[in-house]
Amino acid sequence: MHPYLTNVLEFGPKLMAYSCRRLPTESWDEPTGPGRFTPREILAHLADWEPVFLARMQQAVRLPGSVLKVWDEGQWAIDHRYAESDPEASLAAFAKARSETAEFLRKAPIESFAAAALHPEKGLMTVDDMANMLLGHDLYHLEQIEEASLRY
Repeated sequence: MHPYLTNVLEFGPKLMAYSCRRLPTESWDEPTGPGRFTPREILAHLADWEPVFLARMQQAVRLPGSVLKVWDEGQWAIDHRYAESDPEASLAAFAKARSETAEFLRKAPIESFAAAALHPEKGLMTVDDMANMLLGHDLYHLEQIEEASLRY
């Protein structure tokens, strides 16, 4: 594990909160692009999926070589009513869940980072791969929020 990894992971929710404070009220429910989430839905998505990422890493450590479950993000957004979510509550839930992920990674023995599970769509993924994927996931959604704030 890179020594900066957990610190940077915990910075993700803080950066998201900072960017969201700059969003005008009227942009919260506008899609960030064709077929994409609104800022409100992005926050609900981040809060909802962080425990999934943690569970996948834990599964890889407990059951190396096992197959990870895949869900339909769009259907989750409907089922979990992302469009009706409270952005502040979503940000708080995201920050709390991310803290739990970072704590798991801090406590994990170094050899745990090589443990891998099979993602049916992405192939074999190590804990290290999954942890680093979170950084990209954060940046992908942060870019959407930033672009939304620039429209106004």
